[in-house]
Amino acid sequence: MNDTPCRKPDGPYLIESAPKLKQYVAAKAAREIAQRILSPLSICSAAVAGYRDELRQVLDAEAIYLGVSK
Repeated sequence: MNDTPCRKPDGPYLIESAPKLKQYVAAKAAREIAQRILSPLSICSAAVAGYRDELRQVLDAEAIYLGVSK
């Protein structure tokens, strides 16, 4: 008897014997393509949002004068 936890099953794996395997593989490939297309956009969007937050904070801050006060 083999007591190793990582043994291979006697038959096919569950996903390989699924009736909709081709649909699953196609959907997975489509999700990966969409992620690769949208990930640069999300990075740029996060950068712009951070810049706008910093700009809003700077514009709302009180002025600091580094000179002779009147």
